[in-house]
Amino acid sequence: MSVYKYRCDKCGITWDEVSTKHQAELERDQHRREAHGGGAPDGDRIEGADPGSWPSASTLIVTLVAVVLLLAYSRR
Repeated sequence: MSVYKYRCDKCGITWDEVSTKHQAELERDQHRREAHGGGAPDGDRIEGADPGSWPSASTLIVTLVAVVLLLAYSRR
């Protein structure tokens, strides 16, 4: 599962992680309106999950299939 968080360097604030990019965009838009008059401050960004923290679902599936095939082949 992907996680996203909104970061505003100008304010020095990082919001809590949310499960969709859309949720992070909503937090960003609300913050921009309330704190920056709707503008996009320098350092304003949405960060994705740390690439090293969790493998993607497709990587897990490919790995699982490879392990199953290796086990099946080794029992011949």
